[in-house]
Amino acid sequence: MRYLRLIRHAKSRDQDPDQSDHDRTLAPRGERDGLTMQSWLASQPHSIEWIWASSAIRAQQTASYVAQATNARLITEPMLYLASAETIIDVIRSTPADVESVAVVAHNPGLTYVANAVGSEAVTNNLATFGTVLFAVESDWAQLVPGYSHFVSLHTAKMIS
Repeated sequence: MRYLRLIRHAKSRDQDPDQSDHDRTLAPRGERDGLTMQSWLASQPHSIEWIWASSAIRAQQTASYVAQATNARLITEPMLYLASAETIIDVIRSTPADVESVAVVAHNPGLTYVANAVGSEAVTNNLATFGTVLFAVESDWAQLVPGYSHFVSLHTAKMIS
C-alpha cells in the first residue's frame, strides 16, 4: 500500500500590489498553523518520504514544516504553482516507484479537485489552508488514476489545535 497526502499551503499574507502572487509569504496565522501541523505530522503513521512542492514562497514555507516533521526529501516542482488537477496528478505519477508515502504541497482550486477525484467520492468542497487529505493508494504512482484510491482522513490545523 502507498500513501498520498495532499496539503494546501498555509495561510498567506494578503497580496501586496508591489509583490507578485508567487512571492507571497505566510501570514502569522500560517506560521502558527505550520508549527501545529509540523508537530502533528511528526506523530502520524505512514511518514512522508517525498514531498512535491510548488515553487511559490508560501508553498515552500509550508513544505519546510512538513519536511522538518518527516525528514522527507523535498522536491520543488514549478509546474505545481496554481496547477490544474490534471497537472497535479501528472506530477504524482512521476514519483519514484520505490517511494511509499508522498505529499503534494500546492494550491487551490487544483488540490481540492484532486482530493475529490482521487478517491471514490468527494471529501471536501474547499481544502482549507494547511489542510491535509490522506489517501491509501493500491497502484504504483505511475498508474494513479482518479477514482481508485481510498480516502483515509482529512485534517486541518484548526481541527487538531
